[in-house]
Amino acid sequence: MTIPPDSRDLAAQVLAIPGVTEIFPPSPPIVRLSTAAAGLLTRSTIHTQLVEVKNTSGGTRITAKIAVTADQSARETGRRVADALLAAAEPGAAVTVQIVRIS
Repeated sequence: MTIPPDSRDLAAQVLAIPGVTEIFPPSPPIVRLSTAAAGLLTRSTIHTQLVEVKNTSGGTRITAKIAVTADQSARETGRRVADALLAAAEPGAAVTVQIVRIS
């Protein structure tokens, strides 16, 4: 079994890519609120992953939602992000990059 890449390291790599201005949590707000509430009830700290890394029976799945600048191609910026995530992951990992804002 391989160790999946760390979400915080991946987020730092994504933010360093030219054209990326922000990363958004991949989970919907209601899921983040319920997770935070569960953390309060159990008195544990649960950190939101900005780049989601999941191990599934089919392999590792990595998801990133980003904002990009309007002065560069959104498609190319998304491709650079996907390439960086794929390079950091094990072979056969699935990567999803969603551009949610162009500014």
